[in-house]
Amino acid sequence: MPAHDDVKTRKADFLMAFGETARARRGELGLTQRQLDARMGYRGKFSGGVERGTRNLTLDNLYLLAAALETDPRDLLADDVTRDGPASGTTPSTRTKPA
Repeated sequence: MPAHDDVKTRKADFLMAFGETARARRGELGLTQRQLDARMGYRGKFSGGVERGTRNLTLDNLYLLAAALETDPRDLLADDVTRDGPASGTTPSTRTKPA
């Protein structure tokens, strides 16, 4: 079983990589954080917390975020994010979807 500190570090790295992927997709769409929050039905700084890696999402919010970013939730959780952070030059809209 991994050490607690190792799990905490990997979790923080994952949330940061996820946030970077979400930020990249938001940028592709030309949206501000406020506009993204509005698309999700929020009036706060929800997406900013996601992008900074400080907000841990529920599955419901993952789905809302993906819909607001016009992508599939699985694209936000793709292997390159879960392993090493966003792959250089790839974002959810440029990845090849499995058949």
